[in-house]
Amino acid sequence: MDQPTQIASSDNVTSRNGLYFVLGPCLVTIATAIAFHAAPWAVPIPSQGQLLQPVPVCVTLLLGLAGVLLSKAAGLPAAPRVNEASKWLQLLRSSIGFGLAFGVALFGLDFATGLTQGAARAFGVSWINVALPESLAHYAAAAVLLECVYRIFPITPFGWLIGKVLLRGKRDGLVFWSLALLTSLIEPASQLGLGKPGADAGFLMLLAVTFAANLFEAIELRRFGWPAPILFRLAFYAVWHCFGPYLFPVHSILYPGPH
Repeated sequence: MDQPTQIASSDNVTSRNGLYFVLGPCLVTIATAIAFHAAPWAVPIPSQGQLLQPVPVCVTLLLGLAGVLLSKAAGLPAAPRVNEASKWLQLLRSSIGFGLAFGVALFGLDFATGLTQGAARAFGVSWINVALPESLAHYAAAAVLLECVYRIFPITPFGWLIGKVLLRGKRDGLVFWSLALLTSLIEPASQLGLGKPGADAGFLMLLAVTFAANLFEAIELRRFGWPAPILFRLAFYAVWHCFGPYLFPVHSILYPGPH
């Protein structure tokens, strides 16, 4: 393949990644932010509402878009073409399947250990899930924004800068796994700051589970590209935050809505 053809192919992949991100995750998140600004719904933790304000949403999506546009240069897989059904099926089966499974497993862990009770006491809240139908938009937007902050932006640009530019591709694996481990600490570290003094083992277990989920999402990013961690978190949130909590008694911390 000659150089002009290689450049055209690279540009096509970059454009496709950017177009998919703008027409999918970006539109969903912006629409949710507009709806929340027009008629705010109740959220258990104030930071969840702050995340949907115009400035954080715009800045986060721009960072995510930068990461998506650099994913090809960083050596990560591109989003499949529209007509590549087998690749989409593989991506969806892995990311959504594992996301759903993780949500179910977390409910089992919560039932066995009382993880949510301990975490809720640490956060100082009596409920943790937004109610339907607002929860569908709320957690879809949250999934996009958090994956931009926790994975797509930090791993992709720094992976490209360090691995491809500074090290010229000689330590790609080491660079990726170092970034994967470091970025997987961001979400549990942010939760640690919300904990109250005397947090119990349930809260500490939540931090460990959160780290494990983030690390798995980094693995999915490396296998399938930027759509994979977003789809994983969407599926996980559908089980853990949107539909699964309605299986619990109304007085449960997990049951959606203020109480």
